[in-house]
Parts: sequence; C-alpha cells; structure tokens
Amino acid sequence: MREHLATARATGEPGTEFRYERGNVEALAEVLRRITGLSTSALMSEMIWSRIGAEEDAYYLVDTDGAEAACGGFSATARDVARLGELVRCGGAVGDRQIVPEAVTALVGGVPDGYPRRVRLPAAPPESPATLSYHDLWWILNDPYGSFMASGIHGQRLFVSPALDLVVVHYASQVVSPAVPQVPLVQAFLSIGARLNG
Repeated sequence: MREHLATARATGEPGTEFRYERGNVEALAEVLRRITGLSTSALMSEMIWSRIGAEEDAYYLVDTDGAEAACGGFSATARDVARLGELVRCGGAVGDRQIVPEAVTALVGGVPDGYPRRVRLPAAPPESPATLSYHDLWWILNDPYGSFMASGIHGQRLFVSPALDLVVVHYASQVVSPAVPQVPLVQAFLSIGARLNG
C-alpha cells in the first residue's frame, strides 16, 4: 500500500470536485503512524478500543509488511462497533469519562462552509439520500436528525443519529451492481429511529 501511495498524484485542484479515494484514508493512516510511532491497531487500541468497554479484540487486514489497511479490512463484533458509534453519538464520552474531546466529535455531524453538501455516488440508486456529504471520513446525511455513517463497500454500516438517540450497526455482503437494486437501508434506519422516538 505504501509503495503505491508513493506513486499517487493529484487528479485536480483541491476542493473543486468530490471523489472518494481510499488512498486518502491510507495516506492519513501513514501520517498517524509516523507521527505517533504506533501501528494503526496499537493507536486504535490505546486511544479508543481499550477505553470504550469493548468485549472482544478487533482485527485488521495487513499487507506483506504487516501494516494494517486503513480503508478496509477492519473486523470487530457488532456490539463493539455499536460502542464506537455510541461514543461518537455521546460527544466522545462513555458514561462520565471523556474518551475523545467533545470538540472533535462535534465536527463529525456537520459539513464546514465551503464543502460540498450534495454528493451523488455513482452507484447510488435514485431513492437513496441525494443529500449526502462526506467529511472527516464520515458520510453526512444532512437530515433533520444530524445523522451520519461510516460505510464499507460491501454493505457494512455504522449509522449514528444523535437527535434520534440511535446507533445502528449493519453487516452484510451486498452486491454492488447497477443491475441489482440496493435496499434503502438508510431510510429504514431513520424510520426505526423515528418510530422508537414516538
């Protein structure tokens, strides 16, 4: 991965066009490794996983050098991923312990001025949220509930909706093809949250 990153070049001026690139996530992980001197898994364990009450170890896919993939290949139980979502939903706190500064988690649900507020994914079906934005590695729904999510390529989702007091973890093996209609899961999550909130 790092060898490939060394050959990467910009495809346009920053801020002119949205394009999701896994390489950006990998580059960020490499910067964090170099700054902290810790592997991605050690950093995640020390700063987050060991502090949220995770019941099980999480795992990363590694390359031949033993470096963890940052853009995919993370594996954890649904309950522990829900704990991660709850940490973000609760402003970086677990109970009365502040794990992540609230100012950091407050940035997740919003899109700063100057960022695109409408992103249409190439594979998105017409009924999917057309109001997606992408910021700080999270998909922002721009809905009335402040919802956002992390999303894996084959259907894994960590959906967080602060105003609905809702965290949903969804694991799946989803076919990504224009010939196969996608299930409107985000709308289902929002409906569940709205129903639970009466």
